[in-house]
Amino acid sequence: MDISEVVRRSGLPASTLRFYEQKGLIKSWRNAGNQRRFQRDVLRRIAVIKVAQRLGIPLAEIGDALAA
Repeated sequence: MDISEVVRRSGLPASTLRFYEQKGLIKSWRNAGNQRRFQRDVLRRIAVIKVAQRLGIPLAEIGDALAA
């Protein structure tokens, strides 16, 4: 999926997705045209991140939990 599809399906702005990627919470790769591409499982990770944030869990702890 490209970033616009993830934005549409997750309800998050592209800047938040780039921030999550920078923090290592989600991953993408670049295609030959240098566009970000995401696997479909990133939507599940984003859903987990959103719920955890609503519960007041800091992003650093969320990242540690997702890495485990």
